[in-house]
Amino acid sequence: MGLFLLLFGFSSFCWLMFGKLSGYDFSFCVVVSVDLLSVFLMEVNFPLVFDCISLSFSAVVCFISAWVVVYSGFYMSHETYLRRFLFLVFLFVVAMNLLIFSPSMLTLMVGWDGLGVISFLLVVYYMDYNSYSAGVITVLSNRIGDVLFIIFLSLACRDLSFDYFMVNFYSSGLLMGLGACILIGSITKSAQIPFSAWLPAAMAAPTPVSTLVHSSTLVTAGVFVIIRFSDLLGGGLKVALILLALCTFYLAGVSGVFEVDMKKVVALSTLSQVSMMMLALGLGLKFLALYHLLVHAFFKALMFMCVGSMMFMSGGSQDIRFFSGVLKKAPLSSTWFFISVVCLCGLPFMSGFYSKDIIVEFCLSSSWGIVMSLMILGSVAMTAGYAFRVLFLLFKDIEIFGFGLFVEEDQYLVSALWGLGVGALFSGYFLQCVLRDSVNYFNLPGFWKVMVLGFLVIGVSMSVCLVYSSAEGVGFLSLSNSVGLARFVGKMMFLPLLSGVWLGSSVLKLGTNWVNYVESFWLSKAFWYSGFSDVFGFYSSKVRDSNAKYVGVGLVGGLIFVWLVFVGFGFNW
Repeated sequence: MGLFLLLFGFSSFCWLMFGKLSGYDFSFCVVVSVDLLSVFLMEVNFPLVFDCISLSFSAVVCFISAWVVVYSGFYMSHETYLRRFLFLVFLFVVAMNLLIFSPSMLTLMVGWDGLGVISFLLVVYYMDYNSYSAGVITVLSNRIGDVLFIIFLSLACRDLSFDYFMVNFYSSGLLMGLGACILIGSITKSAQIPFSAWLPAAMAAPTPVSTLVHSSTLVTAGVFVIIRFSDLLGGGLKVALILLALCTFYLAGVSGVFEVDMKKVVALSTLSQVSMMMLALGLGLKFLALYHLLVHAFFKALMFMCVGSMMFMSGGSQDIRFFSGVLKKAPLSSTWFFISVVCLCGLPFMSGFYSKDIIVEFCLSSSWGIVMSLMILGSVAMTAGYAFRVLFLLFKDIEIFGFGLFVEEDQYLVSALWGLGVGALFSGYFLQCVLRDSVNYFNLPGFWKVMVLGFLVIGVSMSVCLVYSSAEGVGFLSLSNSVGLARFVGKMMFLPLLSGVWLGSSVLKLGTNWVNYVESFWLSKAFWYSGFSDVFGFYSSKVRDSNAKYVGVGLVGGLIFVWLVFVGFGFNW
């Protein structure tokens, strides 16, 4: 209860501070420097930035995290070490807030690496083979982003500027390299092609963790970093981002149609929505991407909570083909799940409609041609198709034995569903009012507006055909299963082998070879026993015979003096 009040209170504080400082205007920015250490010539401080982006995003993250803590009281009620689990969740939220409020890449790396380490601990929380495999794939994929961000810091050292608002002062020759590091490093966290395999694998974590990861923390961290450093992306990098986002959007839609694992279907829906945010960023619409990020966080967290409650009540099953009859046995979870699905599809006047449709319509009105328009509309139709396919399978009037063992009367579950459900229902309209001065408006021909809604109807019709044709043993799904196409496409084609198995095995093999051939052979045997040990031993004995303590004191004192001079005056040279 104390952790819930802390997170909910901080969320309320962020919204109040947002309104108090800005008057709902995006033009303000306050940077606060927290002094951590001040000794002689050395000063260590931690800068924090308070602006429209950081305050609104942190408020949403903490609001969702507060209800995830409540939900954990239901879903993790069997857990012996519940306090340890909640402590890891709290550290996860703290790391995300460090990333959100950091104006500098140096301090942002603290939150970025914290997310990577704690996400690994949460993914492997159940400590079985599948969890460890998923954890290794997740952490190795994210380490690529860490390496590129470190390269970013190395390149930025040339101009001694690491803050996002100092981008215009970078040397022109550095902008391309810095932008490439930011782009590739960010898509590793946001699971864009070719780093998409870790996102479905991370479903091995407990459902409360999946709720946080897929709604407002780990997956959205890459989107947030690109929003911060969007000025670094030139025309070529934006084109690359658009192409990657389009391919990922289409891949997620196709894979979702064939997937039967409940949690992975929701994970693929996250992948498609993150791709839409990246698409908006590639088109230069960073505030529109932020708008969709905030709205998506609410209904995706609600969706995961509903899926988790239905899994819990069915005895742990994740196969959607065995969830029929859930409407009668779990009416509250089913109702909120239906609301989250229609928000995901962007049906008119639901929260997803306010943000998703604007991005789609802006893409259609751009000058990218018919191919991009067809890919976007096809992906929108497939999103509606696999989402309503899940609904039709859930609401089929067939009794399932597992649901008779549980009832929806747990106070933690009911509170969490209502708390996030209200947010999912009204977040689109409320955030539209908050962001109205920053989101671009444009005129769209009525034909394109009707076209978007028409493809939604096509997607829903496709889901009906898929469900009832497969039930009769005929149709496209049955044929696909017979030739193995459904398994190949449902498992994201070749990506698990490329960015999952191949990446993990290659990195681990590289580490093993380094130990065997470099450390064990060249350093320990060839280098040490080739005469270096005799030379080192000779000079060591000479030092011991002399007055070694004075030599050591002088050496250490000289190093400290040089270091203090560099820290105190080096940045002014």
